[in-house]
Amino acid sequence: MAEIANDLELMQEIVEEELEIMREVIAEDIVPLVKFREQLEKKEFNRALEELQKLEGEV
Repeated sequence: MAEIANDLELMQEIVEEELEIMREVIAEDIVPLVKFREQLEKKEFNRALEELQKLEGEV
């Protein structure tokens, strides 16, 4: 029984370490990419809005 408890503790430690690595990867790699994409989308939206307003002004 003690061996099973040790195995479970070891597995829990491994899972916690893996989760920490995943958190770091998300914070360092994925979040900046998402923010960059949001900036690009906002720029494109602003361009489209500006063009729409320009076209409305011509009408």
